[in-house]
Amino acid sequence: MFDFHIHLARLPHPKQLTQLLCNKNYDFIAIACEPWEWEEVAQLKKEFSTEIKPFKAAYGIHPMIATQANDEMFAKLQKQLQEDEHAMVGEAGIDKRYPGYDDGTQDKIFLKQAKLALELKRDLQIHCVGDYMRVLNFLIDAGFPQDISQGHEVGDLHVLPRIQEAPRPIFHRFGGDANFVKKALPYGSLFSLHEDSFRKKTTAAAIPHIPQERVFFETDADESFLDPDELVEGLENRLESVRLAYAKCRE
Repeated sequence: MFDFHIHLARLPHPKQLTQLLCNKNYDFIAIACEPWEWEEVAQLKKEFSTEIKPFKAAYGIHPMIATQANDEMFAKLQKQLQEDEHAMVGEAGIDKRYPGYDDGTQDKIFLKQAKLALELKRDLQIHCVGDYMRVLNFLIDAGFPQDISQGHEVGDLHVLPRIQEAPRPIFHRFGGDANFVKKALPYGSLFSLHEDSFRKKTTAAAIPHIPQERVFFETDADESFLDPDELVEGLENRLESVRLAYAKCRE
């Protein structure tokens, strides 16, 4: 099982949970959205990620804290990414529920992280609650090139070193429509699906238009997710539920 987006440090008893997940061969990308979380995930990687059982991480500034971001935070983020040469950037993006969406603050913070992903040649985990085309336009403004994934396999993304020169946008908990999929695919985009992705009719209709090799599944599990005593089983069940929903969507 491969969980493409999980907030490991926010879950109950993260050390014990990480050990259990590694023992059960539950692969994942550990997402860290703010400075304290970067530190926790980096420490978990030091303790539990090995060459035999590796896991990837992503470090970014979530739109929920965009109005708190400053030069010091960005410097710390860049240092964190440089210390983990296989880490992704993110999650970064825009969210109309949080401050800074209407006045452009979130846009500025997202664009800065998109440029950092390009500079470091790292994939970018993107959070979007709002205008998906607005996000894509910022990727274009940042300089994301088209056709960057031609001839490359993405199936072993979680275990292999980077093999391409340009980063890919990853639309986490994807909620866009078919028109957006068509416009985003030329940029090498990957799409991470959550149970919520199938609840919106326009997104469910768009999913069959995504090439299967560009699709991944996620729980987006965090501190609000499950009772700690049922966490591992609950994660597996949730991820399997997404897989089954995807299979049904493609029938």
